Amino acid sequence: MDSFEWNKIFGAVLGTALVIATLHVFVGGLMEAEKADKPGMEVAVTEDQGGTGSTAPVEDVKADWGTVIPAADIAAGEKTHQRCQQCHDFAKGGPDKIGPNLYGVVGSKHGHAPAYAYSPAIKALADKTWGFDELDAFIKNPKVAVPGTKMSFAGLSKQSDRINLIAYLRTVSDSPLAVPAPNPVAPSTPAESTIEPPAGELQAPPPGTTPPEGATPAPGTPPAGPTTPATPAPTTPAPGGGGH
Repeated sequence: MDSFEWNKIFGAVLGTALVIATLHVFVGGLMEAEKADKPGMEVAVTEDQGGTGSTAPVEDVKADWGTVIPAADIAAGEKTHQRCQQCHDFAKGGPDKIGPNLYGVVGSKHGHAPAYAYSPAIKALADKTWGFDELDAFIKNPKVAVPGTKMSFAGLSKQSDRINLIAYLRTVSDSPLAVPAPNPVAPSTPAESTIEPPAGELQAPPPGTTPPEGATPAPGTPPAGPTTPATPAPTTPAPGGGGH
């Protein structure tokens, strides 16, 4: 094969390579993704200005324990208490763990576990009782209820969960704390309003009464008639008993 034939082969290979390279550049430019002005995906959020979609937290109404404890779901409270078992033991005579043993905690004193190393904040409340209100506030937000506590639990924000849990914890005791008498909030009774007559309007006097002198009777009130003098009773002469 002479040099001319080899030049034709090399030319064909070189031309093919150039065509492939040109196509690669051209197709690559068409397939290149357009760069976004901002990274990621932007989600438009409309800020609520106090309308029906407001997400402001609602303050809990103070529980009437005499009503809610008897009606509480103790089984649900037992299920909720399982979240506490990593740090607390609930068996009678059970050990202290990361937190103290909580058998009989409802109605006991703060710092009731004698061998547990409580925080100074709890020790300062040693004479206080873990009543229903105190437990409710502590379980809702421990660090707000007792600033300085070692308890790292964030709390239960749902009031019904706290009520069910406290109702269950009340049963984990030799002598459950007595439930107070129900004391539901009485509905407010609006005060009786006194209806005042419109300004300038005269009121008719009660029947049988005479309006004061110079007073103008109210419209629609019949004028008072002339006063009829009383008729004197007839005089009967006394019977004769002999004149003197």
